[in-house]
Amino acid sequence: MTGCAMRGRRQQLAIITVICIALHLTACSVPPKRATTDVPLARDVEIEDLSRIPQNFAELAGAAGDRLMIGDACSGQLLDEFKERFFSRWTLSVPLYDPAESIKSMKKDARGGWYGTNKRKVAREQKQELLDNCDLDTFPSRSDKAIAVAPGHLRGLPTRLPFYERREGAPFDMLSNPQVKLNEPLRVLHTSKDGVWYFVETGYSNGWLERRDVALVDAAFIDSWMQSAPLVIVRDYQPVADGRGIGIFPAKIGTILPLGQAGNGWWEVRVASAGEGGKAETRTSRIPRDAAAPFPLPFNKEKVALLGDQMLGQPYGWGESYALRDCSALLRDFFLPFGIWIPRTSADQIASVRQRLQLAALAPPEKEELIKRKSLPFLTLLYKPGHIMLYAGEDREGRPLVFHSAWSIRIKEGEGERTQVVGTSAITTLEPGKELGLVPGGSLLERATELTTITDRCKVSR
Repeated sequence: MTGCAMRGRRQQLAIITVICIALHLTACSVPPKRATTDVPLARDVEIEDLSRIPQNFAELAGAAGDRLMIGDACSGQLLDEFKERFFSRWTLSVPLYDPAESIKSMKKDARGGWYGTNKRKVAREQKQELLDNCDLDTFPSRSDKAIAVAPGHLRGLPTRLPFYERREGAPFDMLSNPQVKLNEPLRVLHTSKDGVWYFVETGYSNGWLERRDVALVDAAFIDSWMQSAPLVIVRDYQPVADGRGIGIFPAKIGTILPLGQAGNGWWEVRVASAGEGGKAETRTSRIPRDAAAPFPLPFNKEKVALLGDQMLGQPYGWGESYALRDCSALLRDFFLPFGIWIPRTSADQIASVRQRLQLAALAPPEKEELIKRKSLPFLTLLYKPGHIMLYAGEDREGRPLVFHSAWSIRIKEGEGERTQVVGTSAITTLEPGKELGLVPGGSLLERATELTTITDRCKVSR
C-alpha cells in the first residue's frame, strides 16, 4: 500500500502524529530499509527546525490572509464530491476495490516472514490459522450496508496482533490499515469463519474490522442520517458517549455526527449503536458547543489555525496505529472538516488532482523557487514517493515551509549513516535535519517529485 498508511483517550493520546519526513526520512508508506549494520537508532537529538521555526498555525495562517479563501462555486463542487465519496458505501452497491486483489493481498500477508511482538518469527501455523479464518473460498459472501458504532482499526488479516518485517520493526505493523471513525458509513462484504470479524469497505479503504464495532443499517436509517444537518468534531479526541450509558469514545477531528438539537453551550448529536440482531439504533449524546461545528467549516485563517494547531506535535502513528496519524492521515483529517475529500494514501492524494507540476528533473534551487511561486498556503500538496506534505508558507529567510508527519531522516555518521528519529507532526523546511548532516540526496527538497493544489480539482475558478 503506497502512501502513509494508517486509534486513545483524549488527553493520553491527544496529540500524536508524525511527519513522514522525506527521502530517507522513512515511514510514510514504506518502513525504513534494513540498515547495512546493526547501528542503534539515533540518540535523542532534536532537529533544529522544531525549535527555530514557530510551531504555530495561527501565525502562518494569518500571514496567508485572503489567499486561504476558496470561492463558493469551488467549495460547493468539493463538498458534492465529499458527500458522494463519504456515503458511497450506502449509495453504491458495487465494491470499490477488486475482490480478487483483496484475496491476493490476504494470501500475501499470510505468507510473509513476519516478526511478532516477542521479536520472534511468527509461526507458519499461526499465519495459516489466520488465513483459514478469512474463509476465502466464499469471499466475498455478502454486501450489507452498515455503520461504525465505535472507532475501529482496519486490518490486513483478522487479528489485532502486529506483524513486523524485522525484529526491531516497530512501529511499522504491516497489517495496519486506516482507522475508521465513529459513525462512518460501511459496506460489509464478508464474515470471518469464527464470526468475530467483518471484512468491510469504507469510502477510502478496506480491511478486517471487529464485528462488535459494526451495526447493520436499513433504508430508513440511511435516509434519516443522510438528510440530517451534520456537525463535525473540531476538538481532537473529543469524548462522545454512546447514548446507552455504557461506552464513551474518543472522536478525532473530522468525525461527522448528525445534529439533534442545539442548547446553551452544548450540541445534542445522534450516535449509532448496535441493537438486537446487530442492527443499528439511533441514540443521542451531548457534547460541548466548542467541540463541534456545523459541517463544512469555512476555509479561512481562523479555522485553519484551530485545526492545525491541535495536530502539531502529535506522535507519529503508522497506519493510524493507536489512534495516531501518519502523513496521509494527517492531511485527510485536516481537510475533512472543510468538506474536502482526499484519498487515503500519499500516492493517491497527489494523484487526486490531474493538474500536477513535475519537479523531479529540476535542480534544488529551481525546485524551491517554483514551489514558492506556484503554491498556496494550506492548499498545495507536495509529494515525494511515500510521503505527502502540505505547503505552509515561508520562513523569515524566504524558504518554503511544510506541515507533515514523519518518522525519521537518514544522517551521516563517520563512514556510514544512521537513522535519526523525528517521530512527530511539525512545520519544517524542506531540509529538516540538515544541520545534522543529511545523507547525499536525502532532503525533502531533493526528493520532491510533484506539486498540486487542491482547488485545481474544481471545474470553476477558485
